Amino acid sequence: MTAVEPLGPKDPEERRRRILVAAIDVVKDRGFAGTRVSDIAAVAGTSPALVLYHYSSLADVLVAALTWSDPVDALVRLAAATAENGAEFGDWALWLEVWVRARHDARVEEVRAALDARWRALLRDLVTSGVTRGEFEAPDADQAAFRLASSMDGLAVQAVLGDPPELSQDQMARLWLTGAARELGLDPLDVLGRLAAVGRGS
Repeated sequence: MTAVEPLGPKDPEERRRRILVAAIDVVKDRGFAGTRVSDIAAVAGTSPALVLYHYSSLADVLVAALTWSDPVDALVRLAAATAENGAEFGDWALWLEVWVRARHDARVEEVRAALDARWRALLRDLVTSGVTRGEFEAPDADQAAFRLASSMDGLAVQAVLGDPPELSQDQMARLWLTGAARELGLDPLDVLGRLAAVGRGS
């Protein structure tokens, strides 16, 4: 991940495109929780203020980046990045610690609830975008997002516990995408083929 030449006075559409490409690169490298507006700006060759001029918040940038291109490709990128980096803290083991501590500490529970809500909202927005474009089938985007989030969470628990020991990041992404494809009315083989095309899976 390297910064590009400064944006300068360019067409607004080109600015937005560069910002979204940068957001995808940063998420791949740092995970969703590790992504900051300043990181996106540095990679895009612009300022945080200009990023926030085009997108009102970090959440808006992330949702726009995920739903910018083909929804199926966005689903594949999300699977690969999340399996590798975790949904929130950039580390699944740490995220599991948060879940445990949240049961006994109201402050941690508040953080856990907010981060889980952000993760599900990201999935919901991706599902809604795919349905709007006619790529996904999901009568209830909120319920679909909840099931998709729960599936990734369950796989993460098994991966952190090392049970089974051969559950790798690539296998996590493949298993999650297989379920996601069925959830959203997609052909699992086509989706997994796209995963292999971005250098994931086997």
